[in-house]
Order: sequence, then C-alpha cells, then structure tokens
Amino acid sequence: MQISLDYYRILGVPLEADSELIEQAYNDRIIQLPHKGYTEYAINSRKKIIQLAYDVLSQEESRLEYESSFLPSSLETEELTGELEETVQSQNLLDTDLDILPEINIEIEENLFIGALIVLLDLGEYELILTLAQPYLNDRYSLNIFAEKEEEVNQVLQDLVLTIVLAYLELAREQWQEKEYEAASNSLKKAYDLLFKEDLFSDLRKEIKQDLGKLMPYEILELLTRENNSISERQKAIDLLKSMLKARGGIESHKIDDSGLNIDSFLRFIQQIRVYLSAEEQQNLFEEEAQRPSPAAGYLAAYAGIARGFTERKPEFIIRAKNSLISLTIHQDVYLEQSICALLLGQTAEAEFSLSQSREKGVISYIQEVSQESPDLLPGLCAYTEKWLQTEVFPQFKNLNGENPSLQNYFEDDRVQSYLETITNPPLKDDSSSPELELPMDNKNESSYSFTQFNALKEQTDYEEQIINENYGENVTPSSEIEVSGNELENQNVSLLVENEIVQNDEDLVGFDDFLSSEAEEDHSSSHSTTTTNLSPSVKDKEDEIPPEKISDSKKKNSKFFLIPLIVLLLLFGTIAVFASRILFNEEKNKLEISLSEPLIELPVKNLPPEDLIDKLDNSNALEIINQWLKAKATATGPEYNPGELTKILTEPMLSKWVGNSRDLRSRNAYRRYEHKVSIESAQVNPQNLTEGIITARVEEKSQYYRNGALVPSLSYQDNLLIKYDLIKENNQWLIKDVKIMKN
Repeated sequence: MQISLDYYRILGVPLEADSELIEQAYNDRIIQLPHKGYTEYAINSRKKIIQLAYDVLSQEESRLEYESSFLPSSLETEELTGELEETVQSQNLLDTDLDILPEINIEIEENLFIGALIVLLDLGEYELILTLAQPYLNDRYSLNIFAEKEEEVNQVLQDLVLTIVLAYLELAREQWQEKEYEAASNSLKKAYDLLFKEDLFSDLRKEIKQDLGKLMPYEILELLTRENNSISERQKAIDLLKSMLKARGGIESHKIDDSGLNIDSFLRFIQQIRVYLSAEEQQNLFEEEAQRPSPAAGYLAAYAGIARGFTERKPEFIIRAKNSLISLTIHQDVYLEQSICALLLGQTAEAEFSLSQSREKGVISYIQEVSQESPDLLPGLCAYTEKWLQTEVFPQFKNLNGENPSLQNYFEDDRVQSYLETITNPPLKDDSSSPELELPMDNKNESSYSFTQFNALKEQTDYEEQIINENYGENVTPSSEIEVSGNELENQNVSLLVENEIVQNDEDLVGFDDFLSSEAEEDHSSSHSTTTTNLSPSVKDKEDEIPPEKISDSKKKNSKFFLIPLIVLLLLFGTIAVFASRILFNEEKNKLEISLSEPLIELPVKNLPPEDLIDKLDNSNALEIINQWLKAKATATGPEYNPGELTKILTEPMLSKWVGNSRDLRSRNAYRRYEHKVSIESAQVNPQNLTEGIITARVEEKSQYYRNGALVPSLSYQDNLLIKYDLIKENNQWLIKDVKIMKN
C-alpha cells in the first residue's frame, strides 16, 4: 500500500545527512517508545518501518536508488540541496524543513500501516492521520488485511482507535493555543465519543473529560462574543453554562466541576459573561436557577426583569423581578431594589416605605440631598433610579448600554400606562387577591433559601477588592473588560478585570457585587433568619401592609399618576409628604409587618400573634434539639444500625439521606462511633413563618470508622465545625430538615 511518507522524514534527517547522522537518528528512534497504550503489534510495526528507512538510507547504493525515484535529475538534487543548506544555516540540522521536497509516497506492507500512522503522529500530521485511518474504522472487515493472525485484529482496532484519539488530542491542543476554543472542544468530544463507543482507555477518557471541562468557560465566552453569532451558537453557549451550573450544583455551591473554577472564580466568570447575554436570556436562565433555590440567581433574575420591564415597556417583568426580590427579603436587605420596582410600578407609597427600610446610608443621603426642595423623597428616588439604571443595570446586558433611562419616557408610554392602570384599580375587597397573583411566572417561594454557602463567600475570599465602586455623577458610564488567557486556563482559573467606575458625589450605587459582599447588621439578623454575612443591599418589596385608609389614598394617587404622569408626579410629591415623613422618621414607632408568603400589591392588615405566643427557639431548647439529633445519628450509624430515632428528629430530605447512610454502612459491615461537644451560637424562629427556624451551633465531632470490627484511621476524622441547622415545626415539634457546614 502507498502512504504519504519518505524515509528521510521517518528518521527525521535532511537529504544531505551523512551516515553517522543517519545512524544516530536511527538509534534515537528505536529507543523512543510511542504512547503506553499501544500494543506490541503497534510497537513492532513502528520499529519495522523505522528499520526499513534505516536499511535504505544507510546503504549508499539503495539510498541513491531511492533518491532517484523522486529526484529526476542531479541538477534538481543540487538545487534542492542548496535550498536545504540555506535552511540548515538558520535552523538546527535535525529540524530542517523537508516540506520543500516534492510530495513523496512510499510503498509499505499492510502490517506496517499502524507503524506508519504512529510515525505520522510524531511528525504532527494529525489531519492526514484522520483521513487515512477513518475509512478503516468505519469498515471493520478491512482491518483483516493488517493482521497476519486472526487474533491480531482486535489489537489492530485498539491501536487504530488510539492513534485517531491521539491525533484529535494533538489537534485540539493546537486549536486551543490558537484560541479556537469551539474547534478544540469539538476535537476533544470526537476523541471522547470514540473511546466511549469502543469502551477503551478509561484513564484517557477521564483526562479528556477534564480537558473539556477546563475548556468550557472559554468556549462559552467565544460563542457569546463571536461577531454576528447565530441564535444556535448563543443557545449552545447557554446550554453549556447550564451544564456547568448543574455539575456544580448552582452558583453558590462550593463544589468544583471539571472547569477547576472555585466559587470565587466562578462568580467572576458569571460576571464576565453577563454583559454578553441579553436581558431575556439572563431572565430565563436565572429564573430557572433560582428554583434550586439560589439567592444569587434570584437577584440576577430580578436585575434582568427590571431591565426588560423598563426597556421593553412591559411592567409585568418588573412584577416578576419584584417577586424574586421578595423571596430574598426575609434574609437580605433588598429594600432599595424593591423601592425602585415599586416606583416603576407606580406604587409611590410603597416605594417610599421600602426606601425607609433600607440601610444603604450613602444612597439615602444622596436621595435626601436631591429631595431637599421637596416635601418627600420621590425626586431623589427618581434621580437615583435613572442613574442606577444607566450605570448599574443597562451595562450588564447585551445591547442595552446606550438605553435611555428616562422615567418620563417610561411613564408616558401608552403600554405602561395601560398595564399599570389594570393592576392599580382592582375591586377593593379585603378578602380578594391582587391581580398580580395572576401575572405570568409569579414565583411564590416560601422563603426557604439556604444562604449559608453563599454568605460564606465573603469570608472566604477577598472579593471586595474586585467590586465596582460606583458613585453618583454626570456623563459617566461603567466599563468592564474581559481578559482571558491561555495561562489562566492552565491554572484552572478564569479572571475578570473590572475597571473602577468613578462618578461624582461619593455615593454608592447598588449592584450584584454588593449583593455578594455586603454584611448584615446585627439588628437585621436578629429579626430575620440567621446568616453570617448579608449578601446585599436591596429592597423588601413584599406588598406593603398599609392600613386600609392609606391603601385607598395610595391607589387613587397611583391611578392619576399613570393617566397624567408628569403633572401628577409633581402633585404626588406634595400629597404624600405627610405619610412619607411618618414612615421615614417614625419607623420604630409605626413599624409595619410585611408578609413574605404572597407577593401581592396590596395586602389586608394581618394580625400577627402576640410575641408571647410565638414559639421561640432559645439556646437551651436548641441545645436539646441538636443533642437529640447527634444521639440519633450515632445510633443509626453505630453497630446497632437503628434508624428509628432519626424519625423523631429529622424530616425530609435529611431523613431519607441518613436512613440510607445507615443501610449503606450495614451492607459494608462497617459502622461509626462519635464523640461530640456542642455550643449554640444562635437560635431563631422565622418571624414571617413561625413554623421555620434556624440554629447555628459550634460542633466538635470526633468520628471513628470501623470495618469488619477493625478501626480504619484513613476514614476517621476529628473536626471543629460551625453548622447551620434549618428546622421546621411539624405536629408541634421541631424537626431538622437540612444541615449546612459553614466557615469554620
């Protein structure tokens, strides 16, 4: 059979090589071994073809005869030799480029085909290998011609598969270096799929899978940033991102997938790609992610909803954003964003109330300063909202950076006025639900988010240094740059370079970075579910429980606001001044309870039970609960394998998990013995849902693992852990439904 090779290339020597160089090259080639996965058949085939090249070139007579087959005249030989000598002067002799030779084929026996492919692999002829080898892989019967014995056919197949896979891998590395990430990914996938189909080389499959994971962030960026990218390319990027999120277990998860990105790097990566995703793409993606639940995804979904609602003049998206924020309110200060949502929905009284609940002192000061000439804070809130949209929101979405943030234009839009009138003039019945409940995709989460891992991010990283420092001013737009290098990928890290955005007046705008880094104040965490770190500034836009007479007044004002937006906006500044001042300056006196279970525009007044009737969690009964759980765990996983006690202290999903652990230990003839020391850090009932509670405890746990009666030190441990226990009350008894290990 003919193959595109020549004896000089097989040995790696130039045309003018002397006998000594040929001898040295031959010895080097024979000593070298190919990939360890090759069979003896392949190794011998390679040796034979190297031996064939040496036999021809080491003998002067056979060498001249060989050269005459592709060099028709001595004149041509001299010309070629002269060109090669010039090349030798600029390169090492052994690296001489032989491509100037005419294309040469040599004739080999069929049993040398695999050896020839391995030589081509050494020469970097990856695409040629794929061209030569693929037909034989498709027609398995043709492999018989390469084997002298029937039992060698399987070896030939294995060697052929390995050669094709290695060619794909080398091709992928070249494409990777050229920053052709999608092409590199496709090459790796072809290699992986072939190995999977043939069920060969599991270790190599694992390596390829890891390389695919490391490559994925770059492939996503390439697909999203590609000029004039198609819908299918963008959808592919989003699907890849979803697969990353699934493998990691969500945005806040500390689990590291094959990309190698830790939580800090992954959050920065999310920030990188946001600017290349449209508001619709982000809303669909993060609303789906928020169902895990994920507080970060919920916050990002709210951003997208606000952006879409404002730019597309569709207030229904702002309502969805508002509801996303409501899900975070029980744990986080998201009042400022909720105040903005309420303003964009024409709910001015609610906007001022939410603003009064925010602890963003810098923002409040700015709003108060702008509103000095007004009896209320609406002028400042409007100015802040426009600046916030322009500087913090729009730049985070593809094609929105130049959008006009004018509230006047927004409220003058006929679609906005028409829609807001339909939701602000419902029948006034105390027992009726707001029309907002009937709006699309109204997520009524029961405030069951677990924030432990997400809050721990602030303590575990120095992420504050990366945060965009935004202030108020004129004619300044934010900028963010993405810089991705191949070296960073090798380090399994993707970095985000964010330029500081400096605006005048030294006031901070609220954004997603603040959501990641801001800490909760002690007075906030004492009245809400425990979190070690507050994720962000924002608004608690739950529909306000305003006394009935205020509801009526507010509704009338809102209706006028939409019909004649500009005139009525000015009127509203005066008409609600008294109400606003009461809220803003007498907050403690007139504290309003806001329901978190249903995201309504207006709620009837809800009478909470007196404080002395609320089942409290204190350190004393919290200690009893935790000790009961630890005792039940020891009983279920100990030598008696008794899971019965678990049902008295656990509920789903934790109950099934630990019953399964007990069964698993029994099946392995293994068990554990525990020693514990417990101290309670805090214990609180959810003020918005009295059947939910959280205990934070410091637990010193010593565990010894026994198998077949013998201690296994490698599976034993001793830890000092800070643990958050999520509780739910069932049949008047506190049960543990989830456990999260926090930062030690």
